[in-house]
Amino acid sequence: MMNFSKLLLLCLSLFHSTLGATEIIFEIKGVDGDAHTNVEDYLLGLELPKNAKNEGYLSEVKKSAQAALTVFGYYQPKIVIAVSDMSTTEQSEQRVILDIVTGPQTVIVESDIRILGEGKTFIHFTELLENFTLRKGDILLHTNYESAKSSFKSVARRYGYFDSKFVKSRVEVSSAKNSASVSLWFDSGPRYLFGDFIFESALSAHEIVTDMRNFEIGDPFDTKQLGELNANLSQTGYFKSISLLPDFSKKEGLNIPLNIVASMQPEDSFNIGLGVSSDEGLRGTFGWKRPWLNDAGHSIEGALVASIPKQEASLTYKMPLEDPLNNYISLQSGYQMENQNDTDTTLYINSITRHWRFDNQWHRNIFLRHEHESGSQGQQQFSTTLFIPGISFSRTRFRGGVNATWGDKIITLFETSSQWWFSSENLVKIYGQYKIIRTYSGHQFIGMAEVGIIKTDSIYNVPSSMRFFTGGDRSIRGFDYESVAPEDNDNYLIGGKYLTVMSTEYRYPLAKNWKLAFFADAGTATDDFSEDFSSSVGTGIVWASPVGPIRFYVAKPVTNKINSFAIHFMIGP
Repeated sequence: MMNFSKLLLLCLSLFHSTLGATEIIFEIKGVDGDAHTNVEDYLLGLELPKNAKNEGYLSEVKKSAQAALTVFGYYQPKIVIAVSDMSTTEQSEQRVILDIVTGPQTVIVESDIRILGEGKTFIHFTELLENFTLRKGDILLHTNYESAKSSFKSVARRYGYFDSKFVKSRVEVSSAKNSASVSLWFDSGPRYLFGDFIFESALSAHEIVTDMRNFEIGDPFDTKQLGELNANLSQTGYFKSISLLPDFSKKEGLNIPLNIVASMQPEDSFNIGLGVSSDEGLRGTFGWKRPWLNDAGHSIEGALVASIPKQEASLTYKMPLEDPLNNYISLQSGYQMENQNDTDTTLYINSITRHWRFDNQWHRNIFLRHEHESGSQGQQQFSTTLFIPGISFSRTRFRGGVNATWGDKIITLFETSSQWWFSSENLVKIYGQYKIIRTYSGHQFIGMAEVGIIKTDSIYNVPSSMRFFTGGDRSIRGFDYESVAPEDNDNYLIGGKYLTVMSTEYRYPLAKNWKLAFFADAGTATDDFSEDFSSSVGTGIVWASPVGPIRFYVAKPVTNKINSFAIHFMIGP
């Protein structure tokens, strides 16, 4: 019972002590900008007293303010501190007023910066010296000093100077003269080299990992190269996890071997998705993948995509040549059925494609595609069989994940069909698309442009899936999905030989993850450009959700004598 009473009294004492603490408000005079902020940060880190009129506490306030000012080269500030009470019946407050006269800043009168060892002529170290911020005549800023030391260490880690060290790092300050001497001697030591791979356990992807290596044994060590290789291996889809770790305990001379720690993906993986858009309504997806079929790294995957107007199925077999990311062949077979607007078609596709990805992020594909399409477009019944060779170039860059804040996308395509190689029709198709997104202080700008040309004697010779239609969520908002295209005499859509679409959008930040959008779209799908461009304007709201932007737009056509408004809803990047 006695122990409990003592514990209760102790708790009450601590509670009373907490209630008795006075709120302290600091008023800092004589400094502004970063120096003011730094002094304030230092003071806010002090423990609150019961009463600010305490010599011990005020001494700590003065020392903290002086320490905060030395960061900016003020070593002889004069600080006068006063305390005023602002207590009311409801609360107890005290204002601590610091009146600061900073005095002159400390100037560097001697600067002795040296790089020793093997790296003294290494370009990235010499660039640090050329841009050094602690030269004779400069103001002594401790942030620059620490930043300089950090830069040397960072370059050393990046480029394999693992034995590097500072043999001398000193700042000597003469407060009386407001001067300082800076000495910074950095010994790089030797630069280490890449060694061979060491596989911690049997790995079926042994050859693929070796083939994808972006350096040779004996090349100078570069942690960026190592990181890029690790990222590329992760993107192959073969591994559940993989890491490449330098093993310094097994180094041979300057060669550092790399431990490969990896686990393969399951033999089969599946994914199911559900989405919705105003173009297609509710849409479901199902995917299956077997990422590793044999020691050569072949893989196979299938996909099903279904909505009310469109159903698709595809099977893709992938065969790496040099590596599965940058150099491979894919075989694809697919089926598509569409019944929307005036289109009711069935399409079978078989293709073989040679893929290259270059260091500048461009992708080049050369393909041969066989298509058999039949059905109706408007009042036309058709059936075509085409053998289509072609080439495409594309590049996609982005930052910010599924809610990209910066990026651009370019697609160019050339394909042709001819009766010379047993196609039922002669045609040439050229298509290009450019999209861009940029963000400045939360304000976002999105632009898109599309152009397309089909060279043929008659649009009726072209299968429906290759003709140009536009309108809808991702082209000209305010118009129904693919409703902008030439029509026959009975107002049935037949599709066009030419495509031109432009779109601009501005997003104004409302709150975290929310933006108000304003846009204007214009374009046409046409046979001869005799009709007016279809255009629209509108507004909307965009939420940066965990699964990508969720967009809700209201669009108003300003051409084609359409008076109604259209709603567009989209989920995903």
